[in-house]
Amino acid sequence: MSFSLVGTHVFTPDDTQVIIGSVSLEPGDDTIWVRITQNQATGPWPWSYGILGWRSAFGYELGTTKAFAEPQGAVQRLGVGLQPVERTGVLTFEPRSFNLSWIKRGNPWSLTFEAQSGVQVEAGGGSVTFGVTSAIGDIPFTLSSSGLAKLKP
Repeated sequence: MSFSLVGTHVFTPDDTQVIIGSVSLEPGDDTIWVRITQNQATGPWPWSYGILGWRSAFGYELGTTKAFAEPQGAVQRLGVGLQPVERTGVLTFEPRSFNLSWIKRGNPWSLTFEAQSGVQVEAGGGSVTFGVTSAIGDIPFTLSSSGLAKLKP
């Protein structure tokens, strides 16, 4: 399981909603994990968060989330527990207005976005996430009464 580069963007004061790049889900996948890496050091930081989403022809089928970036990378999850109707879409990011104000004052904000898709499985009131690459295929598993997954390779 590995992340694939979706795109890098240097935000300008005029950016409201930016399409970062295309992301497709494998059959059966219901979740996208996105790693956002800030390409300049923080501290004292002027930036905060943006709104991350995956938009298909049917809208934001996996929801949106408040997303932070770190120089080491920070992983966000997009998913609502249901498979999307459409398998192809675009990753979007909306910097908040206070971020754009910092950018306007001469603080460029460059972010790199990487993504991978997988399956989130509900188990006993909680959730367990599995990312399965197409090279491995489906891995059968059972859930114990304690909620642990037992893989059957």
